[in-house]
Amino acid sequence: MKILFIYLNTGNRGSYPIGLTNLATYIKSQGHDVEIFDTTFYKQFTEEGRDNIRVKVGIYKPVDNPMPTVYNESDLNTDLLQKIEEFRPDIIGFSILSAQFYFSLGMSAKLKEVYPEMPIIYGGLHPSIAPEETIRQDSVDMICIGEGEYAIAELLDKMSDRKDITGIKNLWVKQNGKIYKNGLRELVNLDELPVLNWDFFSEQHQNTPLNGHMYKAGPVEFSRGCPYSCNYCSCTALRNLTKPQKYLRRKSIDKAISDLIHLKEKYNINMFYFLDETFLSMDLQTLKDFSREYKREIGVPFYGMTHPISVTEEKVKLLEEMGCYLMTIGIEVGNEKFRREVLNRFVKNEKIVEAFDTFHRSDVFPSAFAMIGLPFETRELVFDTVEMFSRCKPETYAVGIFKPFLGSILRQICVDEGFFDDTNDMYNYPVSTSVLTMPQFSKEEIEKLYKTFYLYTKVPKNKFPLVEQAEKDDNVLIELIKEY
Repeated sequence: MKILFIYLNTGNRGSYPIGLTNLATYIKSQGHDVEIFDTTFYKQFTEEGRDNIRVKVGIYKPVDNPMPTVYNESDLNTDLLQKIEEFRPDIIGFSILSAQFYFSLGMSAKLKEVYPEMPIIYGGLHPSIAPEETIRQDSVDMICIGEGEYAIAELLDKMSDRKDITGIKNLWVKQNGKIYKNGLRELVNLDELPVLNWDFFSEQHQNTPLNGHMYKAGPVEFSRGCPYSCNYCSCTALRNLTKPQKYLRRKSIDKAISDLIHLKEKYNINMFYFLDETFLSMDLQTLKDFSREYKREIGVPFYGMTHPISVTEEKVKLLEEMGCYLMTIGIEVGNEKFRREVLNRFVKNEKIVEAFDTFHRSDVFPSAFAMIGLPFETRELVFDTVEMFSRCKPETYAVGIFKPFLGSILRQICVDEGFFDDTNDMYNYPVSTSVLTMPQFSKEEIEKLYKTFYLYTKVPKNKFPLVEQAEKDDNVLIELIKEY
């Protein structure tokens, strides 16, 4: 059977989508023909000023050796129809996040006009956490909930043999006016997945800016899942789907190393990005064994992210020996009580500072992430986060404005408190301002602090009045960013 996946990446930034890549690679290994229509590098998705905004406020550092991106200036829908005519798929699959849901519906509706008998299946995060909303759409014939490798392979096998497809686990299927809603199957054994095949995509996805430099990087996974239950994250909803199975799983070390050797040699990779939710959450012995093999067999730098609780002196030493370039640690907010009660994130401030100090004593750069504009937050609480950044001194960092992601506990809290109206939610939220309406912290105030957050973490406190002036005056903002 032939399946055409549509990777709807409207963010205009390259990076191989690990979920879809795993899925396509596995399906191909099962004897089916697979192609991917990738929207990443279409000119129409160029978001004017997105990087300019980040450079302007000090969050994004322009790279020293940029690799020019070649954009496709033709019409996306015309190209997609041409692709279908050439490939002649038996089924089309959309892999989507919530932010792409409504755009994808426009595309699938147009496809149904031209190919009314073509089955269309939706998968990815949005269908998994909003299955009812997804399956009721006229242009959606099936949805895949949770992991798709085994389910889509079974679907294609049964379609090939003209067998009944209404009882496949992980799938909801429309047929003859009825929706067949099936339960979930066993989780994927990561060791059964073939090594990632990046040939489905443009090589431009490897061009990765990091800390002011450009690398030829590839995203990989050593584990899937997360042991934590933060209220702002959709990962908890995914884990709840799979209970009582253990959602957090790892590859065997032999499998992980074998895959990395292949990817490094085939694609000439000089940096790996581990997409594990919390890279250091593995036990010490596993990290020791993995570190030894990685150092001996792979030997290229990598970066990843982890929880501050997982950071120890011994683990950081092992990262250093492996050649780890950078590790991002989630600070999230600087107020310990707020972090615990609102975010359900149980880590003390002193532990966070200790984690950064541990990295500062090593050759591994510590990076950080934080959010502002959270429900119940105030201007004063944002300055607790500013103070925490000043104490931790991350090498690089990102700060984002809170978004009420579907499937997160904080989204429902925002709705219940009247901070967010979800009745007409289009899911595609702005970068530089909030979508919440809160009496104690206005959207305008959140936007001003987002613009000046970098400066507040860098300037001495006696310059804070000048930064406050920059909240209202972009000319002052630009001059201060240049200086600091």
